[in-house]
Amino acid sequence: MTDLFAPATRAETPSDAAERQIPRGLFRFAGAALTAFPVLFAAGMVFSPPQTEEGGAGYIASLAADPAASILSANLLHYSWVALALGVMGLIGLVGRRGRIWVSLAAVLVAFGSVQMSGLLLSDWFLIAAGNTLEMEQALALDGAAKELSVVGWLISAQVFTILGIPALTLGLARARVVSWWIAPLPLLAFIVPMFNLGALAALAFVPLMAPVVLAGLKLLRGAADR
Repeated sequence: MTDLFAPATRAETPSDAAERQIPRGLFRFAGAALTAFPVLFAAGMVFSPPQTEEGGAGYIASLAADPAASILSANLLHYSWVALALGVMGLIGLVGRRGRIWVSLAAVLVAFGSVQMSGLLLSDWFLIAAGNTLEMEQALALDGAAKELSVVGWLISAQVFTILGIPALTLGLARARVVSWWIAPLPLLAFIVPMFNLGALAALAFVPLMAPVVLAGLKLLRGAADR
């Protein structure tokens, strides 16, 4: 039976990069951060309070209804993006000449998008407070006033660089023979599945759909241990 997680040929590992004098601890740190990313994100989505009404008012109401769960969810989601931003550059150490430019550019874009996504989550803390201290009309007005043009640009670029950047990165890893082509496109589905309102099931599916990211992180950890 074909192993879908196995690349067609042997890829360069972190141990092959010893000549480049990359510290082993950096590989270990990057690998741990990458494997933690989907777990933290999935946990953040599981603890996210359900939104019973559509639109901004429904979102604010859901956050304000359970502040403890909302704060836990926001923290987990924030640190998931921090973990990705800290770990993704380590993937460059997994590739040789084949796919190096592709992976390097994609890693930079994903790291930038991850930093932006983590910062955007700060708004959840303000919306929790607004939903519990202001009338809904006032809370909506405050939320709308905060979303001026530069924030909208911040949001759009964060989404583009992560939602499209992660699949682009994993396809680059497939080209570099770090992961199999069979699993490389899965991260794109990770951001499509939640659109079908599957609740906790969509959150739990995030981890297996990030299989190429997890596999690359494990390879960084394994390579660091072998060095």
